[in-house]
Order: sequence, then structure tokens, then C-alpha cells
Amino acid sequence: MEMEPSPKFTELLCQAKEAHLKGNLDLAISEYTELLKSNATADLHCLLGWAHCLNGNFSDAIKQCKLAIELDANFGNAYNDLACYLIYEKRFDAAIPWLEKAIQLENYTGKHLSYYNLGRVYEKRGMWMHAKSYYEFSVSFSPEYKRANVALYKVYAYLN
Repeated sequence: MEMEPSPKFTELLCQAKEAHLKGNLDLAISEYTELLKSNATADLHCLLGWAHCLNGNFSDAIKQCKLAIELDANFGNAYNDLACYLIYEKRFDAAIPWLEKAIQLENYTGKHLSYYNLGRVYEKRGMWMHAKSYYEFSVSFSPEYKRANVALYKVYAYLN
């Protein structure tokens, strides 16, 4: 049974997220790092990874996702985020297994994101039919996901 975080922890987490969203990434990174000392969670590692990514530090972002996966192998966001950071580094082949793992997870509700990102990888590689298939999967999981819809129409236009 997981323990509920203390009110103080929750307050500090809200402050860290606020700094993050306002673009004060150094402060957010410092605060997330401090929070991890008292309550290491997969979600918190991913938040720290995201802040590192936005700060241009993909190596530490990837490291945080791997730590999240060590804590919770069923946390789909960590796989998807890790793959996104690899995509930013143009390491497309390295991103594929992480995205495939994410879509295999039973309780991952963000599968549309991983399908979309697989579509991006295959589009970057010029594999248009694969890209089309993955964008279609993304839209089938989340019809309102605009990025996947736009990407799908772009691929349709290319193929016509």
C-alpha cells in the first residue's frame, strides 16, 4: 500500500511544477531533485527528466526516465518520454523499442502518444506507409489528438 504524500511534500511539488511551467527550469530541477530524496516516484523522475529536456540536457532526461522505469516498469509515460528525448537527438532507431514497450503496457492510457511518436520516427525515416499506420492507430485511440490528425493528413497528402 502506497502512503499518501505529506501536505508539505504536496505543497513543495506544486511549487516545483509551477516553477517548471513558468520556465524557471533550474529552480524546478533543484526542487524536483530535493523532493526525490524524500519520495522517489516514477512520476517525479519523469518530471525531472522533462525539466532536463527543456533545459537541453537530454542525457539527464533519459537517465531520469530509466530511473522511473526501474521504480515502476508499468509507467508508460517514462518509456514514451525517453523515446521522445531520443527522437530529439535524432536517434530514431534507439527510440523504437521504448515506444513499442509503451504500447504493450496494459494500463498505459497514453498509448496514442506512443503510436504518434512511432509515426514520427517512421516519417523521419521516409517509411510513409509505416508512419501512416501508426498515425492511424494514434487517432483510433484518441480521435481528438490534433497532432496525430495533422500528421496523418500530411502523410495522406504525401501518398496521394
